[in-house]
Amino acid sequence: MTEMAARYDLRARSYGRCWAPVLAPAALALLDAVEPVIANAPAARLLDAGTGSGTLAIAAARRWPLVRVVGLDISAGMLALARAAADATLAADDRVRISLVEGSVAAPEAAGLGLASIDAAVSSFVLHLVPDRAPALAGLRSVLRPGGMLALVVWAAEGKPWAIEAAFNAALAETVARRGVPAPIPAGGTRAGPIGSAVTARAELLDAGFADVEAWEPVLHHPFDRAGARALFVEYDRAADLEQLSPVVRTAVLAAFDAALEVLPDAAFTWDAPLVAARAFRPRDV
Repeated sequence: MTEMAARYDLRARSYGRCWAPVLAPAALALLDAVEPVIANAPAARLLDAGTGSGTLAIAAARRWPLVRVVGLDISAGMLALARAAADATLAADDRVRISLVEGSVAAPEAAGLGLASIDAAVSSFVLHLVPDRAPALAGLRSVLRPGGMLALVVWAAEGKPWAIEAAFNAALAETVARRGVPAPIPAGGTRAGPIGSAVTARAELLDAGFADVEAWEPVLHHPFDRAGARALFVEYDRAADLEQLSPVVRTAVLAAFDAALEVLPDAAFTWDAPLVAARAFRPRDV
């Protein structure tokens, strides 16, 4: 098991509560991007690469009554979350068209996906997490049929500072410094990281052998409330940092964080994050 898979296994439930709803609107826009492919092939096979909690896979099954959906993820914990959501929310005729399988986007054939067997693939907030994006793009291209489309969205370069993140970082740094204890060690393993711009996304996709590439730069806008912002950092995003601290130090960090949140204006809780989205095709003559 990779360090990334282990992290998402551990945080699957908090991801579903705190993070998946934030990402959902930007992720679901990818279904609009692949609509032309589905319109020409109503019984298409769609891959959700890095399905996570199953948001896109479930929405695709609802949207297109004949499409067969494969949700691929490296985390067994996230797949369990996706299966539970699919079982709870889909009618039987829709649920049977979703298969959820464990595997890597860099080697989807190892998870049972045949070469050139997929009509369209979507990938939301995954391709910045892989160790190296080039093999991941190559893996996705390999399972697309000639003429098949990939639509993706990832984080762009860092946007303007968010007051909530600054408040958490300050609470953590000041508390560990005052108490003379080591700062937490960042976890998560090697990552490819954000795609800096639409220009960069287009270049990477062309280098990976895709054609007819379009890329654009949307913004993820989410109006957190105080409780939601706190939960994001405490239960999900920075939970691994907090777990490295003793109970006494952890309590002090949270007290400082809560005090900082209390004095921030309501407007500070709205988050605007820059994204890069793209769609591209596997050439028909390959």
